[in-house]
Amino acid sequence: MLRSIEVQSRRYPSFGKCVFCLDTENLTDEHVIPEALSGIGQVIIEDGSCSKCNAYANKAYEQDAFTADFLPIRNMLGLRRKPRGKKQKPRRMPLVSYADAAVDIANVKYTEELPIPNYPRQCSFVVHEPAGKLAGVDRSAGSAPFVLMFIDLWPNGAVQPYMVGTKHPIIFGAPEMVVAKMAYCYAVAERGLEAFDTTELLDLLKGRRMDVFNFVGKPIENERLAMLRLHKFYFRKRGNLNTVIVHLFASFGGPMYEVVIGPDR
Repeated sequence: MLRSIEVQSRRYPSFGKCVFCLDTENLTDEHVIPEALSGIGQVIIEDGSCSKCNAYANKAYEQDAFTADFLPIRNMLGLRRKPRGKKQKPRRMPLVSYADAAVDIANVKYTEELPIPNYPRQCSFVVHEPAGKLAGVDRSAGSAPFVLMFIDLWPNGAVQPYMVGTKHPIIFGAPEMVVAKMAYCYAVAERGLEAFDTTELLDLLKGRRMDVFNFVGKPIENERLAMLRLHKFYFRKRGNLNTVIVHLFASFGGPMYEVVIGPDR
């Protein structure tokens, strides 16, 4: 693994309208890879989203994902943060516990703070079953079972802290919504707004339906993908459906998600 935080920078030209609602007013750049998940390099659709759609995504699921599920790895890799004023607040990790492993886990208190270089560098991700639309299963009520996968960010030979327990918050659905939005933006940036029938996926991204696990899950087929960049995208064809595989933190051996974009238009 290269353990790179680089992405292949690209700026896609504007469509002259928001890629979500098609409004032509108050447009701003749309980050295909959100700034909060960007390291070196950016992937942008110029004037790709309107301020209203941008604000909705940020409030509905992006901030939840960036400050919970993705927080530890964002801080440990030093990924981008939007500037707020002249001084940034120090990056802070979730609290840890030094309790003995024999202690009842329900009574463990997480009260200690560790600086980032000393924090345990195993990051966890929830891996769900394939998207309901690919598996032929209605996942409107959620996705079960699921498993946790871990990626190790320790440099070779690094000394790891002893007997430290961490408490990593997870919000089911929020990171999957972020991934769905990334896949949609990549699909339209690469193929155009008229290439696919994205009606159902857009309903999800705009809050008109709430069944993200019908659209996002682990790949329906086993994939062996190159781990050359921080994040990578791949088109796939599953019957009459077009999908995009989003390989998050690819250069660190991170999780793969397959997102249903829709049929050809």
